[in-house]
Amino acid sequence: MTVVISAMPKWRFAASQVALPEDWDIRFIQPSTDQELIAACKQAEYLLVPASTPEINAHILKNIRHIKLIQSVGAGFDRIDTQAAAALNIPVANVPGKNARSVAEFTVGLMIALQRQILLADQEIKAGKYQEIRKSMFEQGLGEIAGSKIGLIGFGAIGQQVARILTVLGASVSYYTHRQKSPETEAQLQVTYTPLAVLLAQSDIVSLHVPLDETTRGLIGQQELKRMSPGSFLINTARGEIVDQVALAQMLENGCIGGAALDVFAPEPPEPENPLLKLSPAAKKRLLVTPHIAGVTVRAMHDMLQAGLENIARSICGQQPENIVNM
Repeated sequence: MTVVISAMPKWRFAASQVALPEDWDIRFIQPSTDQELIAACKQAEYLLVPASTPEINAHILKNIRHIKLIQSVGAGFDRIDTQAAAALNIPVANVPGKNARSVAEFTVGLMIALQRQILLADQEIKAGKYQEIRKSMFEQGLGEIAGSKIGLIGFGAIGQQVARILTVLGASVSYYTHRQKSPETEAQLQVTYTPLAVLLAQSDIVSLHVPLDETTRGLIGQQELKRMSPGSFLINTARGEIVDQVALAQMLENGCIGGAALDVFAPEPPEPENPLLKLSPAAKKRLLVTPHIAGVTVRAMHDMLQAGLENIARSICGQQPENIVNM
């Protein structure tokens, strides 16, 4: 019987309505150390992990070199040392694009929540300040997607889905990525390629959709944040490490940008001393945070988990797994 180690808990499969193969020996683990993971994989052939898995480093990989496939449930694989895995002939596969629509919907929801100050209104009304917050919101003025200039950094499956939604809602969408899309794609999605510095300066909302790698780690730092216009918003549903959290906290404290919405932190869960959790009361009103849930609807998780299981099944049957990222 094929032994599969799953760092995805069993309840995630049940909650996502995914049936587990009855002819596999699936062992669910939540390792807290490298040695626990190594020990769990000793008799296994396959390893199934969430995209936000704890780091699978070279030391771990050297001790599980018998594993036939490491399958990430999601598009991300930045927690896995893919180069070390390749050197050991351990293929690593991901599941790209399965939650693009879910993340895109959530991203646009965060934009609307910031523009309309939905969270702040909720808090103030519950505190008995209905008239005060209503007057303040009228005086300050509320924005809307229609007519907004929105810049997308990264333009893969998620970024393109965000663009589709935004253009329907009447936004003007620009994007930045290392490789400009074809004129046909730009025309179809009604988007304009813009250099990063210009995009930051001219956008009412900047939204991040790049994978985490050495070229994007710390991509949005103090200098980039300073380029953003006063009153603009930053959205991050990608990876926490892409943004300098100390610099962002300073910008929120100083009111240099209108606000930010973050679905991701570095590390996760955020430590109590994370500067974004230590903001002053005034700065806290400019920050909306969620616990890395943009792409985990029931439908999206079902599709990702099912695709991950199907890819392992391909390998078991002697077929080439899909979406290998390191070979």
